[in-house]
Amino acid sequence: MNKIKTTNSLRFKIGLFYSLLALLNIIFFTVMIFENQSDLLLKNFQFQSENLANTILAEIQTIGLTGAKDQTFEVFRKNLKLYEIDEFQIFSESGEILLSEPERLDSSQKQIDAQILKKTQEVSSDKEGSLFKSRYSLELNESDFTVNFLLPIQLTTGKEVFLFTHFNIASIQDRLKQLYIQVGYAILWGIVFHLVFAILVYRAIFKRVGILETASKEMADGNLTTRVEWGFKNKDELDNLGVSFNKMAEEIQNKVTTITRLNDEIKQELEIGKEVQELFLPSPKKYKKFNIGKLYRPMREVSGDLYQYFHSEKDQFYGFFLADASGHGVSAALVTVVMAITIQSIMKEGNSPISAVNQLGEVIANRLQASFFATGVFVVFQNPGQVQFVNAGHNAPFIIRPRTKEVRYVDSSGPPLGMGDDIQYSLESFAVEPGDKIVLYTDGVVETPLKEGGLYGLERFEKLVLDNLHLSNLEIVNKVMEDLEERNEEFKDDVTMIILDVPE
Repeated sequence: MNKIKTTNSLRFKIGLFYSLLALLNIIFFTVMIFENQSDLLLKNFQFQSENLANTILAEIQTIGLTGAKDQTFEVFRKNLKLYEIDEFQIFSESGEILLSEPERLDSSQKQIDAQILKKTQEVSSDKEGSLFKSRYSLELNESDFTVNFLLPIQLTTGKEVFLFTHFNIASIQDRLKQLYIQVGYAILWGIVFHLVFAILVYRAIFKRVGILETASKEMADGNLTTRVEWGFKNKDELDNLGVSFNKMAEEIQNKVTTITRLNDEIKQELEIGKEVQELFLPSPKKYKKFNIGKLYRPMREVSGDLYQYFHSEKDQFYGFFLADASGHGVSAALVTVVMAITIQSIMKEGNSPISAVNQLGEVIANRLQASFFATGVFVVFQNPGQVQFVNAGHNAPFIIRPRTKEVRYVDSSGPPLGMGDDIQYSLESFAVEPGDKIVLYTDGVVETPLKEGGLYGLERFEKLVLDNLHLSNLEIVNKVMEDLEERNEEFKDDVTMIILDVPE
């Protein structure tokens, strides 16, 4: 998968962590500022409330209220207005409202609230223990910074009445508004600061990391010309990483270009090797009476399998040789070329098949390294009703009689070719009749791994041949190859099959 989930992205994780940290930071400092300022506001509110109450108390004592709306009441009202007190009531001990501002015309509002009336007992100078009573009652409401003020007043007639007013201190309200504005500014500044910082971090780090990530993906997808470009002005770690990436990418491109060129050259040479190897493969024109069915499938361009056909007019025999060199690829192919040249040269000199096999074993043992060897089988048709085999460590060929479906195997009569220079092989004879089939094959057929597990196996191969005896030899080998193509997990060796009919 080329796509990375967003939740697994480093940018997403750091961005989320930074956002949470910034939010907690803003909340923490906002709460700290608000609490500190709130404490100062409360203390200031308490002080101003007490100071205002004492000031009003001192000034009222100099004004002789008569209890009527006269000139002294106007002076009293104006003095309260100076402190932004626009509403108040003056009431008697019984709770009857004598004077109010604004004036209350509704008769139902001529009586003071019972809760306020009850408070008069705490401040009345006519009650017992008045020496220990407060000169006024001051209730502070800290939630909205308002004050309930209750003050006993001595009229000029000597009667005690009470002043009640509910007011707020404008300076405190203004200061509270300013506090909210300042907190808002602090939050806005915190957001802007963290946003600017996040943008700078993105531009300084994540933008370049993103360019590196994109370039790496393009390199992985095969675009070797991709490079990272962002100016490299900072000369920091990421700039150094970008420069290193570009150098690495250039090195990779140069090496891949070189490897590709060499691979192309090797491929060209292998194609030439394949063509050269195919030059040594025989033509079946002289051998039509054997109804040869042949399949030759190299695992790579060149093969470690070799087959040759021979015919001698002088000795009146036909020979069929199949060999499998150890290893794969070029080394095995070179061994097969040596074998092909050698055995053709030996046979042209008029040597018998058994002599050719013995000499070939000596050449491989003496001329090639000890690690090189080959298995081989030589089939000779010379006497009517008889076929001869020499099997040098090769997979056992088998003879099938279609009439009875009898199968006979030709086991190995000696070690592989090249295992020693003094090994002598011998021909073994088998009785045959016209129409019998001789099946030759290399281990690439029976040792191919299957998808379901295990190897293709000789038993499966033999059964498939027996089940298709009604087909031509070429059709049979193609049928086997189709089955191999369908079942195989992978081909690990060259595949060669040859089926011959015993002629009349």
